[in-house]
Amino acid sequence: MEHFAPNFPRREFEASQTAVRRDIDNTIPQELLPNAIRLSWWLQELRNKINRIYRTDSKARELPIIVTSGYRCPDLNKAIGGSTSSQHMKAQAVDFGVPGMTPRELVDFIVKHHPGYDQMIEEFGRWVHVSVVADSPRGEVLVARKSGGKTSYSPLKQNSK
Repeated sequence: MEHFAPNFPRREFEASQTAVRRDIDNTIPQELLPNAIRLSWWLQELRNKINRIYRTDSKARELPIIVTSGYRCPDLNKAIGGSTSSQHMKAQAVDFGVPGMTPRELVDFIVKHHPGYDQMIEEFGRWVHVSVVADSPRGEVLVARKSGGKTSYSPLKQNSK
């Protein structure tokens, strides 16, 4: 895997409105490119599975994965108030959604159909955060909620089906 996946080019992971507004260079460093490429292929495989399972009409448009946050250089991570240990700064994490799927539906789909993630967080009922690492992924699934201005993380109980 030397190249980014077809539906997830490098620019998708570097894009940031905050970086543009604050004139922050959010280019992925050369040494972190393998992490970003690995993540792009994980997302590509997820996109393929979602479309294979959910898209029943072959003439219907494919369901996209919308990346809302990928790589964050340390300056950008600080500017948005990200965790000082964020895997986004290592090009190992991405926040995203799929139109027509709730974040919880997306999490449940990933747990059932697409393992290999290190950590997955259903964040605030608005998006899904996934990290992918080269070795020994934890397979951790959490939910993030805000209360009293603080974010708390707890294990996400899976729907029993």
